[in-house]
Amino acid sequence: MFLQNFLQFLNSSPLNWIDFFIIIVIFFYAIEGYSQGFYLALLDLISFVAAFILGLSFYYHLSNILIKTLSIPQGFAKALGFFTIAFLTEIIISLLLRTFVKKTIFFKNLSKSSVHKILNSVLGIFPGIFSAIVLIAFILTMIMTLPVSAYLKKAVSKSIIGSKLVTNTQGLGKDINNIFGGAVNEGLAFFTVEPRGNESVNLNFETKEISIDQTAEREMFIMVNNERQKQEISKLQVDTALTKVAREHCEDMFKRGYFSHNTPEGYTPFDRMTEADISFVAAGENLALAPNVDLAMDGFMKSEGHRENILSSEFGKIGVGVIDGGIYGEMFCQEFTD
Repeated sequence: MFLQNFLQFLNSSPLNWIDFFIIIVIFFYAIEGYSQGFYLALLDLISFVAAFILGLSFYYHLSNILIKTLSIPQGFAKALGFFTIAFLTEIIISLLLRTFVKKTIFFKNLSKSSVHKILNSVLGIFPGIFSAIVLIAFILTMIMTLPVSAYLKKAVSKSIIGSKLVTNTQGLGKDINNIFGGAVNEGLAFFTVEPRGNESVNLNFETKEISIDQTAEREMFIMVNNERQKQEISKLQVDTALTKVAREHCEDMFKRGYFSHNTPEGYTPFDRMTEADISFVAAGENLALAPNVDLAMDGFMKSEGHRENILSSEFGKIGVGVIDGGIYGEMFCQEFTD
């Protein structure tokens, strides 16, 4: 009976299996925090976060040494450099902090008081939970960042808890990609270039297994106009010619493995519009590589240049192109004209 009721609860719950996995991990970390006590659990949290920051800060130096001395490929050298620094520094920091704290008079007296023991155990739950959240956020961001199973990416995207954690760690996605992207083909949780920039990024992969995601195109169009409506700016109208330009540029970037407003031949967004016989006085383009439309739009609105394009009163037309690249995520292109 209990098992039947539990299965019914799982089927009716808005949470998916990723959410339940996150809850289970947090629960076990909370138990571990309780058994360790507040001070030791807090020391573990500090050690983990410090090691992670140091790994991000200094992995490049160690990777250069590994490349020069052992002739390790750059992608694997970066990943190995990060894990080596993070692993060793966490052990060293944890040992130093634990040794110092255990020698303090306060910690020695703490073990003699039953009230303090109980309070210490209960409070240990909180750093334990926080440690779990930090670890889970890192793992989920890796899943969304690197070209792993499309099933996993979609499960994380549809996860209520997981999607929130990934959204709040978008900046981490670029660091993860920089470290691990060379060891496997790159794919980004949210990646973009400045709307007015000439930056070009090598994606380190090419794919022709692509398809148009018309549902995402419609959703993004609605999102853009919703943002404009909030600011009391007139809505944009869909332009099929702009949509065609947007789709073709997304397809070209996937097929030739680059990410830029300009093609490898130097054709700008304005050149592509002119070639498509589109007349304009003012025009703009937003680009993003992301797992889904929600993360792409959220990233656009958090970026000053992209936000300016979306909310510009100079524009009256838009074409949204979204090309699904499978495990590599989706390519988003917004074309604007007056």
